[in-house]
Amino acid sequence: MTDCLIVGFYDSDFPAYVDMVRSMGAESGAYRDLALAFVEYDNKPQRGMDILNHFYFQDKAGPHKHFHNADFIWPVVTYLSSYLKKHGLSFDYVNLPHIEREKFKDLLLNDDILTIAITTTLYVSAHPILEIISFIRQYNQNARIVVGGPYISNQIKTAEPEVNQQVFKYLGADFYVFCQEGELALVNLIKALKNGTDLDRVDNIAYRQGRNYHMTSSSIESNPLEENPIDYTLFPRDEVDQFVTLRTAKSCPFSCSFCGFPQRAGKYKYLSVELAEHELDAIRDIGTVTTLTFIDDTFNVPKARFKELLRMMIRNNYGFKWNCFYRCDHGDAEAIELMGQAGCEGVFLGVESGSDEMLQRMNKTARRKDYLEAIPLLRSAGISTYASLIIGFPGETYETVAETVDLIERTKPDFYRAQLWYADPITPIWEQREKYGIKGSAFSWSHHTMDSATACDLVDKLFFCVENSIWLPQFGFEQWSTFYLQRKGMSLDQVRRFLTCFNESIKEQMICPERKTISEPLLERLRISCRFDESDVPDVTPDRRFTAAAYLAAEKFWGDEFRDAVPAANIRAAHGEMPVGEGAWSWLSRSIESSLLKRSRTDMAALTLAAYAILLSCVSGEQEVVILSVVKCGSKQPPVLPLRLLLSGDESSSEFIARTATKLRLAGEHGLYGMYIATNPLRMDGLGCRCPVLDVGYSFVEDANENLLRSQQSLKLMLNVRRNAAGAELSFDYRTDWFQREMVDGLASGLLSVLQTMVEKPDLVTGEIMLSPDTKTHSVNLLAAEAFNF
Repeated sequence: MTDCLIVGFYDSDFPAYVDMVRSMGAESGAYRDLALAFVEYDNKPQRGMDILNHFYFQDKAGPHKHFHNADFIWPVVTYLSSYLKKHGLSFDYVNLPHIEREKFKDLLLNDDILTIAITTTLYVSAHPILEIISFIRQYNQNARIVVGGPYISNQIKTAEPEVNQQVFKYLGADFYVFCQEGELALVNLIKALKNGTDLDRVDNIAYRQGRNYHMTSSSIESNPLEENPIDYTLFPRDEVDQFVTLRTAKSCPFSCSFCGFPQRAGKYKYLSVELAEHELDAIRDIGTVTTLTFIDDTFNVPKARFKELLRMMIRNNYGFKWNCFYRCDHGDAEAIELMGQAGCEGVFLGVESGSDEMLQRMNKTARRKDYLEAIPLLRSAGISTYASLIIGFPGETYETVAETVDLIERTKPDFYRAQLWYADPITPIWEQREKYGIKGSAFSWSHHTMDSATACDLVDKLFFCVENSIWLPQFGFEQWSTFYLQRKGMSLDQVRRFLTCFNESIKEQMICPERKTISEPLLERLRISCRFDESDVPDVTPDRRFTAAAYLAAEKFWGDEFRDAVPAANIRAAHGEMPVGEGAWSWLSRSIESSLLKRSRTDMAALTLAAYAILLSCVSGEQEVVILSVVKCGSKQPPVLPLRLLLSGDESSSEFIARTATKLRLAGEHGLYGMYIATNPLRMDGLGCRCPVLDVGYSFVEDANENLLRSQQSLKLMLNVRRNAAGAELSFDYRTDWFQREMVDGLASGLLSVLQTMVEKPDLVTGEIMLSPDTKTHSVNLLAAEAFNF
């Protein structure tokens, strides 16, 4: 009988995971963080590596081993297997159960397994644990399932006993190991099961007892690295392959106030250089390894040991490329030069913030100057950099986030990502929650200077506005993926190009949430960027519409557009489908239209929009109107523009028409982001503005019979202009719960009256344009009913 079957990393069903997180709410912090890592394509959410696999292997004869983000033997498998072997226990393993399902199934069906160990190192939810246990029980009812690792130990520390009981029952395992390390508890549990001894004598476990779980005594467990080296001879060379993950230290010597890792992992301890050399020698002896990932949280601390490690690696000329975590305040120019010589190809930088004020609050020892100095040095040494950021930590403001953006733009790391602060009760900052006014937890929180919704908007802004670094999607595409893909034949520039195209597709879906898939132009760019092995694929330059410069220009335009606008009040929100009526048609023949256009010296869209604005101003008595507008001339789908039109009492109608035409043109240049920016209260607040009330619309269509604003249910009144070879048709759509038919008929009459006056008297100032008597009568009813505000 196999004493223990070790289950490695399980990548759960991603679409199901997205559905689960989306169920928390599309505006929840958890979902908004996740939404920055996938696109909707082929009727399902897909991560960066999913898209890359789809287009890279699309026309290639199979079968193929697809690229994936865990394409290496999982470190918990190598370490725990070696540990069990050392203690005289037999083991087997399934490294990646989501990929090796048939192997996993065959092992389970043999029915000669005593225990199955599920580790939870990277799991932040119960979802993958549930899927693994369900799979096991489908094929094996007898093996005892043991779940341990950070997910369980964190649960025990932060939840009440009755909550823990609920979690244990929900997961459905037989045993749980709840201490910070746990491998000794697993060994003692297996031996107790084999020998039939009392389980209460095994510390740090929970086991079924009747309907509940009984927790045994808790004790500190320590398994020194120097006493538990990995035995690589236990694993076939082809399974180890090119990539090895290793650690030379446990825990972290620092106590950042946003991080609970040192509290969980205990005192910081590290291997001597001599013992680290023995492990590197053993890895070299495998003969297949090209790439190492050091997972020490502080690989370059202490500095003297780090330099000694580097000199040892240079002296031995291992030939490995490697990557690690790096603390910029504990390095210097000499260390970085040695890193380059020793084969370092990339570092993970926990920058967190570009503000010294925030870094101090986070209890970080690094400061802004350290990053300003180190990142350019790393780039000069040929070492790729990834800057990890936290947005929304207590004390965060718009100004401190601006400092973070400035740091990234100045230092230009290869990659970056900003994440919403996670309010974790196990972290040191929790002890100061009263000082900072922290309320809530996880991704839903508020404190004295910010709430999670505002922080989400600032994360989104970083995604759009950073120009000199590339956003790393992270879910299913980590920094490690950039090294992995280079071993698979992709150059670093090709990785950057792919990520740029992938991020453009995410941006498009954020701006246009109604879009269910990637638009054809972006899809073709994405497809090309995935075919990195083809010499004849065209070059792909960034799409100008989705560059940081385009977004920042749009932010400035729409901020300037509405900064001093007077917001309307007392506007009811529409709920669900509302009854819509259609006003009487007004007809302009081509000959009449031509006469109008000739005399007004403008285009039909600008002319009718200007007339509509004057009509609304006359009816409401306000000089300022905001009209949700869309103008389609051709096959291209136009943006929806929240236009603000301000009438001046001493401006002629011809001048107002010309200014309206200019406004349409300028707004169109920044139209991609118009609704995305102008309809978000938090985004507008950051620009010093308020959101406009969008309850009147204008639609202009050439050679088509379509309603471009039908989905905008907040609209109470909309002017449709449909133009074809015979002429132009003007009509109103209106909400029948707001307007009566005779009111809208009066508006139609008034619009024709305004058009006629504007053309016949182009020098007449707009303030002197009068409505027909019929329209005046109905305008009184409109104002009395407070039908709309502009």
